[in-house]
Amino acid sequence: MIFNGIKRRWLRKEIKKLQNLQDRPLIKWPESLVVIFNGEQTVDFEPFYKWAKELGIKKESVVLVAYVRDKNKSTVQGAHLVDRKLIKWSGGITDDEIKELIKRPFDLQVNYYDTQNDLLDFISLALPSRLKVAYRVLSDESLFDLSIDVPLNDYSAFFKELQKYLKILTQ
Repeated sequence: MIFNGIKRRWLRKEIKKLQNLQDRPLIKWPESLVVIFNGEQTVDFEPFYKWAKELGIKKESVVLVAYVRDKNKSTVQGAHLVDRKLIKWSGGITDDEIKELIKRPFDLQVNYYDTQNDLLDFISLALPSRLKVAYRVLSDESLFDLSIDVPLNDYSAFFKELQKYLKILTQ
């Protein structure tokens, strides 16, 4: 459909603009966490809350953002849902909840997905986070501050690596 092409073009332009505007503030031990993940692949949120607890982040300071194919047909509960309808055909965000979320600053952002997706990249760049962590598979270094190379389903290995680098970066 022609509107999907227009939406993709708008997303790419916004990603480019956000990449040029990026300014990294001083990294500190995180007090807030946002996890962006593919709701089609990841259905268990408990590891994300476990990470927050082990990092000393309160549960109410944890925000989950899930990409799904269709918000209306999704069974994902307890997360902000984004789908391809988030972007207007003429460009811009349609969901007021996501607009507010993009204004909220976070100390730590974990991009817990392993597929290339312009919408997830846009959300990732638009969120004002002090430290953005992703998988090595997502190797566009301009999008993230730190890439961790572990299997997607190995939550504990990912968290151990994340914790190790957080200790180093916040000294």
